[in-house]
Amino acid sequence: MSRTFLAVACLLLVASGIAGVLVLGTGEDREPPAGVRPVNVRGCDGLDDDARRTCLSEEFAAVVDGRDDPRPAVERIAATAWSEGGFLLENCHVVMHTVGRTYARDAGVTLASLMDHLPQDNDPGCSAGFAHGLVTGVAPDIDPSAPREAAAGCADAGTRYQRYSCVHGFGHAFMRLYDDQLEPALELCTALGPDTAPDCAQGAYHDYWFAVVGADDARLALGGEKDPWRLCGSQPEEYVRPCWYRAFLENRPEGFTVETKADFEGLCDGLEGLQREGCITAASVIGPPDPAEQLQLCATLADPADAASCVRGTKAQNLLDASAAEHVRLIDGCERFGTRARAACYRWLGKILAVLTDGRFLRAGCPEVAAPEGRRQCEEGARTMEDALVTFS
Repeated sequence: MSRTFLAVACLLLVASGIAGVLVLGTGEDREPPAGVRPVNVRGCDGLDDDARRTCLSEEFAAVVDGRDDPRPAVERIAATAWSEGGFLLENCHVVMHTVGRTYARDAGVTLASLMDHLPQDNDPGCSAGFAHGLVTGVAPDIDPSAPREAAAGCADAGTRYQRYSCVHGFGHAFMRLYDDQLEPALELCTALGPDTAPDCAQGAYHDYWFAVVGADDARLALGGEKDPWRLCGSQPEEYVRPCWYRAFLENRPEGFTVETKADFEGLCDGLEGLQREGCITAASVIGPPDPAEQLQLCATLADPADAASCVRGTKAQNLLDASAAEHVRLIDGCERFGTRARAACYRWLGKILAVLTDGRFLRAGCPEVAAPEGRRQCEEGARTMEDALVTFS
């Protein structure tokens, strides 16, 4: 696929579904909490995609409406999505953005009470979407002269993933504070400090890509840039990867998935250095939903920088509830890479699996990696789990 074809697709805003989360698997059963009414998703069947998302957001909003603590209801919704899989699981994140914003408005959630309502699990789908919506909903409370104070509560979130999700949510909130204008929103992200700013910025760019396609009530300013080549090519170096990360997720021809080496080249041919690295990661994000299949595809890229960048788009979070043994099997897949990319693979997956397990993978996973050098590199990566994640969801 040529860059010209991609640019036309972006300009036409042909989206394959506004899947704001990376969980694209078939789902699995989870036990919903007691005391919350069942979720009715059957009433939304048979509608076109946009109408179905609207229907689901209304149903889910009714499930959380009026609850002092919305988190059990969010757990019920998440359990339903994992059980159903398919469209519901793929779209639950962005649907729950709307639900979170609606709940924040109706329940009078403020910056001061935000942490009392944020989900307390690591689910990157429904729960994270609700969290991002909640944070966006308190945007009017934010004092633009004191962004650090606004986001300070994120440090008190229960796990590393929840801290990341909270900061990412503030990126969305900063964008809404400025009517989806990137420059002032990124200034607020930058003020949070280097360990936090890239993850905040990724939330800001996420909101921008929503605005490009008119999703999640985001609206692109007149004359706003729609081409990731031009937008990301003009961004500060530290924000190039966050800019690219979701660039293709909402903006791609219907049904298109990266499946071959040629697909990467079709999307990223002509780019160099950090811009190409960001583009390759973005292409990986719209690759196979199975992270093991993604790694196999990444290993086919001959250039070590391309292969390493591809690994950064691996959807390891699809293995959220997998066993430690399954996590180890995934990272053992790094052994198929060439020497230079192999080390980057071990370090990245070590870091991300540590985030998913709130540090347990460093203690119980890395020591089980088959290759001795892989064990060392896994541990090196896992020890950086508190650093900015930059390309993650």
